[in-house]
Amino acid sequence: MSAWPSQPGRLSLQNPLATRAKVILPGRLEPRIALWVGCLICILVAQGVAITQSDLWAAPLVCVLVIVLAVDLPLVPFLGLTLLVRVLTDDLASNTSRHSSSLNLSGLIAGMYLLVAVGLLLRRRQGLGPTLTIGLWLVLWTAIAATGGHGVSTLTAREGIREASIVALAVIVCNSRGVLNLSLVTRLIQLAGIASALLAIYQLATHTGQLVGSEVRSNGTFSQPNEAAVFFAVATVVSLWRFVDDGRRRSDAFFVAIYAAAAITTFSLGGLACLLVMLIAFGLLRPGSLRRKLGGCAVAVLIAIAFLATPLGAEHFAQESSISPNAKQINGEAKTSLGTRFNKWETLIIEWERSPVLGQGLGTTLTAEDTSANSKAGLLPHNEYLRYLAETGVVGLITALWGVCILLRRMVRRRTTGTRNAGALGVSLVAGFLVNAVVANTLIYTTAAYAAALVVGAVLSSSTSGRHTSPMEVT
Repeated sequence: MSAWPSQPGRLSLQNPLATRAKVILPGRLEPRIALWVGCLICILVAQGVAITQSDLWAAPLVCVLVIVLAVDLPLVPFLGLTLLVRVLTDDLASNTSRHSSSLNLSGLIAGMYLLVAVGLLLRRRQGLGPTLTIGLWLVLWTAIAATGGHGVSTLTAREGIREASIVALAVIVCNSRGVLNLSLVTRLIQLAGIASALLAIYQLATHTGQLVGSEVRSNGTFSQPNEAAVFFAVATVVSLWRFVDDGRRRSDAFFVAIYAAAAITTFSLGGLACLLVMLIAFGLLRPGSLRRKLGGCAVAVLIAIAFLATPLGAEHFAQESSISPNAKQINGEAKTSLGTRFNKWETLIIEWERSPVLGQGLGTTLTAEDTSANSKAGLLPHNEYLRYLAETGVVGLITALWGVCILLRRMVRRRTTGTRNAGALGVSLVAGFLVNAVVANTLIYTTAAYAAALVVGAVLSSSTSGRHTSPMEVT
């Protein structure tokens, strides 16, 4: 770039360092270069398969190809399609899939998110410091799991990869240079989950769905009703944001009604609490008059009334809210799901006492299988705070909560940047997840976590998505 505009009779001076940086790191990957790189890798893969009769070794080359082409990927179709596939195939995984080290469709999608995020991060470097910090955190406690007697395998690495893919989705949004803005990602969430929400309502009408205990509850296309409830809660709140702060379209009001009804059909108390907290927090955090603030609270009250008006909802609430000494039996058998949680939480405390500082390692409480000596080992934790306490110890839990506080602080600042209450939306989603995490496996609900990561990434980049990019910046 010229140091000053070129004029007749005056030499045009250039910055040699800038020229050299442009040669080494071009502003944008040329499509022709990308095509040649792809062809070269395909040739190498074909030769390797012909020589070794195996295509397993070609995986690193494919990973390199995805990283190189990440900046040229059409991000909107890519994320829209993968999120849709993730929602529609969530119930294909078996309950014991977390004990398996084999690669499945969900693992492939997670890997794609990681590779694309790495490619964008290397080129655009938006949020590089926080991303590296989180990555080191995940690597450290994944390594602790591998060195703590569990061995290095895809089974011990799967939880670290799964959680890293959630972070990767937010990184992709932050590095999209405004392409994946808040209005767009919320629309992607709406479209990705609408078929599942309609199916959940159909399941309620036809008394089908998933048998949980003695109750038939709607789960849509998700593996269980609790996960469906959290995803529907996220979709309800983002649809409400689109209606009140992004155009007041009738379609968004329709999405609010459908997703709220779908959340009720799951009859998940944890999911209901998550949704109510999100709605109340969103309403109270929005600037304006008291009447405007109470709008979200009014929607939350209507949903709570509708939930309790159903026979199954009222019965479920009455059963689980009556905490008594009989909720947890001495012999380890519980009459309610809350009692089962109490029993499992005791085992988590015992696991934590074995390694209170650094814990047992990431994912160890998820991959454990029940034995004759401990029949509760194979149960999911149903409490994210105790899970991270057992898996990462006091150090890991404190640093994780500290990171959440930093995240909340940054999103609260977005409330004053004129970004259509983006900060209020982001904070409300995180608040709902924090409440749901007390009695549920919130971060294990991968698809719901993906939806929240999309919104959080868009909120964090909302104040800078429209800024002008200088020609001197390396893209």
